[in-house]
Amino acid sequence: MIHLEQKKPNVVLILADDLGYGDVSSFNPDSKIHTANIDALAQSGMRFTDSHATSALCTPSRYGLLTGRYNWRSRLKSFVCPGDSEPLIEKNRRTMAQMLKDQGYQTAAVGKWHLGLGWQLKDGYDFDQFGLDEEKFEVPETRMGRDGNFDPGVGMIQLEGLDIDYSKPITYGPLQMGFDYFYGTPASLDQPPFVYIENDRVLEEPTEITGVPGLDRLGASQQKAWQVGVKAPHFVHEEVPANMQNKVLELIGRFADGDQPFFLYYPVHLVHGPILPLPEFHGKSGIGDYGDWVLQLDAYVGQIMDKLKQKGIFDDTIFIFTSDNGASGVANFSHLLKQGHNPSYHFRGKKSDIWEGGHREPTIISYSPVIKSGSSSNHMVSLSDLYRTLAELTGAELGDNEAEDSISNLPLWEGQEHTVRSYIVHSSGNGGLSIRRGRWKLNLVTDGGSMDDVGTDVSFQPSELFDLSRDVKELHNVIDRHPDIIESLMNDLEDYVKKGRSTPGECQRNERNNPTGEWRQLEWMDGYEDYIEQFHE
Repeated sequence: MIHLEQKKPNVVLILADDLGYGDVSSFNPDSKIHTANIDALAQSGMRFTDSHATSALCTPSRYGLLTGRYNWRSRLKSFVCPGDSEPLIEKNRRTMAQMLKDQGYQTAAVGKWHLGLGWQLKDGYDFDQFGLDEEKFEVPETRMGRDGNFDPGVGMIQLEGLDIDYSKPITYGPLQMGFDYFYGTPASLDQPPFVYIENDRVLEEPTEITGVPGLDRLGASQQKAWQVGVKAPHFVHEEVPANMQNKVLELIGRFADGDQPFFLYYPVHLVHGPILPLPEFHGKSGIGDYGDWVLQLDAYVGQIMDKLKQKGIFDDTIFIFTSDNGASGVANFSHLLKQGHNPSYHFRGKKSDIWEGGHREPTIISYSPVIKSGSSSNHMVSLSDLYRTLAELTGAELGDNEAEDSISNLPLWEGQEHTVRSYIVHSSGNGGLSIRRGRWKLNLVTDGGSMDDVGTDVSFQPSELFDLSRDVKELHNVIDRHPDIIESLMNDLEDYVKKGRSTPGECQRNERNNPTGEWRQLEWMDGYEDYIEQFHE
């Protein structure tokens, strides 16, 4: 283990977007995409074959990663933030970046933010600036992403970004959440406003409207399209990933020449839709644009490894590679399966689903002073665990009100063969929960809990029980055979909910679902009405 009197290790954290477990050839022996560089990273470190994002969707899983707290405790109980949303992370909540900054780290974030920003707003929606007829747009009185509301049921606006004053600085964002530097976009590559941000400023104000209304994010019918919204004149979607990559390489070069350790959080835009591989990657995979898009990501991983080695700091760097959720339907599963490639490997489901394909991630961590090269771990871990693991490794002391759902994985990094996490809670696109303890996994939502399934007829009751030791594909529902296990798992989950944490420490309070205080995803709990009464106050 590292001695803390030495210089602390650098941390590079790459969070891929919508990359499936089966898209990485070192995790899927049948993959038709040969991810040579990601595989080389695995050879230098450890593969985690039972690693999970806290959610099957991107905004919530990013929250869980950076805060070490289950995302369903936040105000966002389902779905994702709009691109023009206000910040989701609470102002009194510490992040992994703040923790490492307090440990003497330089900190930077580059890429897709998608956790909301403290935009300064105009008095209303500026239809005139973009030549729009106000009569053709419905503006809800209350909308998601404004006034503390993160419930899609309160209303969504058809065209995001119209009420922002882009000439003014962002008042609360990455810089206030522990990052010394930020360069990136507000949200996904398909999500407006389509602008570049450096630190707290939009680099070029939007002047035009682009994109399609009602974008299909569940299938491949609009694989190269993006959501209608405002765009800056020189924002070219195809160029965004390369611009982010160039900035990352530049920062590594700058940081490597300094005396401080650095934390570089790189939430890449790849391989989320729109699927727009650069010309030099066209045809490289042999299975279409999605495979080529994955290979562009793989090339970027290789470039970063090479840069770290060139600067002589690869062995001094904790290099973490993972994904925010499972592969999206935009990848075109039916086409890929015909080519013999399954982005979800042998797991059931995909992005947004409570099944394993929704949140089991191809996680790799390389750090030669601690982690044996070419090793693997089949122990269950969560991306929320990175917070407490890095805290332990760097000597940081955590308060009771931070990283409440984070467990240090350092014993696994050191090669110890014992379980560090006996349970894990997952959440689906519509906010449904599941709890896994050892081999047993109980799903408390029907039909996988996809984000397109949010109606009043959705049931948030125990619906499926799987024994993953025998049925990792989740094909055999045994919920009728084990009432004692179901009761035990529900009791544990209720305890984790009510305590506001799943680790030892003082009880904490979950956030309110505005504006109603309702939290339908907990309807399975005995005394549900009594519990949520506190949120009606």
